[in-house]
Parts: sequence; structure tokens; C-alpha cells
Amino acid sequence: MAGTTSGGVRRTLRWALSPLTSASTVRAGVYLVIGGVLAGAYFALAAGFVQMLADPATPKVAVGVLALVTAVLVGSPPFLAPVRALEVAAVRTFLDVDARALPDPVGAPTVATRWRGAAWFALHLALGALVTVGLLVAVPLATQLVLSAFGIDRAFLVQMGPALASNPVGWLVLALLALVALPYGTALARRLLRQSAEPLLGPDQTARIADLEARADRLAERGRLARELHDSVGHALTVTTLQAAAASRQVETDPDAARRSLAAIEEAGRSAMADLDHVLGLLRAGADATPSSDAAQRAPARSLDDLPALVEDARHAGTDVHLDLEATTGALPRATSHEAYRVVQEALTNAVRHAPGLPVTARVSVVDGVLDVEVTNPLPDAPSRTAASPGGGRGLHGMAERVRLLRGTLDAGPDGSAWVVRVRFPLDGETPHPHRP
Repeated sequence: MAGTTSGGVRRTLRWALSPLTSASTVRAGVYLVIGGVLAGAYFALAAGFVQMLADPATPKVAVGVLALVTAVLVGSPPFLAPVRALEVAAVRTFLDVDARALPDPVGAPTVATRWRGAAWFALHLALGALVTVGLLVAVPLATQLVLSAFGIDRAFLVQMGPALASNPVGWLVLALLALVALPYGTALARRLLRQSAEPLLGPDQTARIADLEARADRLAERGRLARELHDSVGHALTVTTLQAAAASRQVETDPDAARRSLAAIEEAGRSAMADLDHVLGLLRAGADATPSSDAAQRAPARSLDDLPALVEDARHAGTDVHLDLEATTGALPRATSHEAYRVVQEALTNAVRHAPGLPVTARVSVVDGVLDVEVTNPLPDAPSRTAASPGGGRGLHGMAERVRLLRGTLDAGPDGSAWVVRVRFPLDGETPHPHRP
């Protein structure tokens, strides 16, 4: 208990003395003195015009016009976007405000944002003026008190009263208090400025909403690219694994079949590389902010037109696939055709992986303005992770996300003795394109 108490005392003491020892107090002091100097310039300018207006010999109209023009010129900087950007950078540097709480200004500021920036400018100058005046008073006063305590020029203390004049120790204490008051006053002003920085210099509600929307778009794009890589590379790896196993078994007994398996591995790798090249092109285009760049267009996105080649790959892997493609793919929205292809690809991948050797039926048709996709395969005798846990794999989660983005429905699970994946994409009205492939 005693150790805990002493530790608490030490922490309290460090906190109490931190304004005297912290470098943050010095940085805040520099920032406040800058504000005090600016406030002094404004005060000197205002005092000059007051003095001119008080002089009877001064032409009042001319001075009034000059004062109005000057007020506009010196009063406009706090409302300007570059000044606000400089204030944000200065606050992060001198007041140690985190960039997440006070990001760089983006876009043209609104009227409310300009007024908030002007309020911050006035607060900075007001607190800076107080700290600067305190500095100009406290340092000479402390210097005079210390000199008087050592017997140099005591006339100043005699004027302050006989009690001080006869107590040199009191002079030193008073000098120390005058100097110590400066860092504590600076720390208090720093605290007030830090608390006011985000409300006055931070983004307004509209900018915050736009930032959240942009962040959500980036996260959704990352998820979409992750699904693309999972589906294309996962399918290629599944086919490659099965074909490699088949080739190793047939290389001695059936060289022709082994060569066909190796050819299938080559084709699966080539297809996966094309998909990977396409996704990397999209990433480069996003980083360069040029979605129409050659890198993004290097490999086309997959669509239902590529289903026959996908089915042929599965057949080469030893899976008997029957494709019933009744939809006119050219009339479908590109995003819908792409997501439907990925759904069939993932369903075929799961069937090849978890029910190898069993036949698969894939049907794609358009009925009453709805694109229907259904992939069916018999359940294997041994329980599989997919059959036992419909929501347990990334593939089914990816399918669900794809379908949800296009306002479709997904049903996946055992139906009697078969595993069935049913997806319905609505085609009526405008099909959303949150992230075009």
C-alpha cells in the first residue's frame, strides 16, 4: 500500500512539474508568442488610426476610408483557406495535435469553416497577447527583483513598500513566482488551444461524412479485390493441385493423360496470371488515380462469356460439368455478368475441392427480369467442411458480398442429397455499380 501511495505521489509530482520541464511547453510558448506579435501589430495599427482620428487636423473622411480598406485587408487573412492550412500545420507542430484529429484541409472551405478558422485566429492572437504581455512583464520584474536582492539598484523596491525593501528573501521568492507563472500560464493556454483546435480547425460535418464515405469506398474496394484474388487464384490452385496429383499417378501408366493434366495446369496458371494482372492493374490505377490507364485495361474482367472455358478447366481436372447457359450474356450489365461468373467459379471450385469426381450441373438463365444462377453437385459420402458449415468458408462469404452489392439473393446449402448454390440477380431498373470490375 505504501509503495502504491508513493508511486501515486511521484506521478502527481511529475504532472505538477511537467510545465516546467516539458519541451511541449516551449513549443507552445513559441506558437503563442507568434500570436502575441501578430496581436501587437493589429493593436498598433488600430491605435494609429485612433490617434489619427482624434487629431482635429486630420481629414476624417480620408482617414475613415483608409481605415476601412485597411480593416478589410488585415481582416481577410483569417478567412482564407491557405491561412487555415498553415494554422493546421502549425497546430500539429507546436501543439502536438494528432493528424487524425486534425487532418489536412481538403477542398474549398465552406462559409462556416471560414468563420471557425477566423475564430481560431482570434483565439490564438488573444491568448498569445496574454502570454506575450506576461513574458514582457515577468522577465524584467524578476530581473529587477534578483538584482535588488543582491544590493543592486534597490530604489525600485523602496517604491513598492517598506515590507519588500527590508526582505531580500521575499524578493527572490517573488522573482521565482513571476518566472514560474510563465510556463504554467503557457501550459494552461496550450490546453485551451488543444481543446479548441478540432472544433475550430477540424473538418465540418459535411467533410467528415465525405471522409467516412471515402474510407468506406476504399474498404469496399479492398474487399472486392480480395474476393477477386480469392476466387481466381483459389480456383487455379485447386485445379492445379488435382491435375498435378493426376499427372503424378499417370506419368508412368498413361503419359498422354499426364501430358493433358500438365496442359490443364499450364492453362489454369495462365488464366490465374491474367486475373492477377488485371487486379494488379486496378491497384496501380487506383494508386495513380488514373482508372483508365493501360495497366487497368491490360486484362479484361471475367464475364459469363468465359463460362465455357471455366467449365472446360473443371472437366480437365476430372470433374464432369454440365453447363446450361440460357442467358444472353451480351444483354446483361457488365457488373452483373462478372459477379455471376465469379459465383459459378467459386461454386465449381468448392465442388472440385470437396466433392472431387462427382458431377456438377451449372444453370444460368434469365426469367422475368432476374438472372438465375444455380450450381448443383451431389454431396460426398464423407462430410466436408463446406457441407457441414455453410457460412464457414471465405468463398461463401465472398459470394454473399457479391450478391448483396447487386441487391440479389443467395441460398447455399444441402438440398436432399445434393449441395446447391442458388443466386438471383435483379435486372430491372438500374443495376448498382459500387465498384466496377
